[in-house]
Amino acid sequence: MADTSSLSMTGAYIEAAAGKTRLANSVLRLFKAGFTPSPTTPLSAFVEQECDFDGYAAKTIAAWGDPVLAGQGYAIYAPTQTFLWAHVADDVGNQVGGAFLVTSGGDLYSYTVFDPTRPAQGPYQAIITTPTQVYLAG
Repeated sequence: MADTSSLSMTGAYIEAAAGKTRLANSVLRLFKAGFTPSPTTPLSAFVEQECDFDGYAAKTIAAWGDPVLAGQGYAIYAPTQTFLWAHVADDVGNQVGGAFLVTSGGDLYSYTVFDPTRPAQGPYQAIITTPTQVYLAG
């Protein structure tokens, strides 16, 4: 039998607590629908596909919540983030495919794919999301 290694529940908690510190002042950004990222997709590709709808601005997340038990691991979460479409000049709209998180040091950390995609194309539309990171034991 081959050797196996697993993260314990205590280890998952330690990773979640470190994640809370690591993600302080991280930046949440949105990407357009039609972009299909993978774990090896570089930050530059996400930036090329970043949303540009009227009123769009990336959101800095100053602090994350303490780790909470989440099934077979722990999770940390940030305050709910709202990206509101707001008329500027050209009434640009996007179909939003997901979000990506960049550390305060400028490194791509994670991404979320929305299924289904979400519209940010006109008055009263908004993308509302609660960033969550899960650290699984096992």
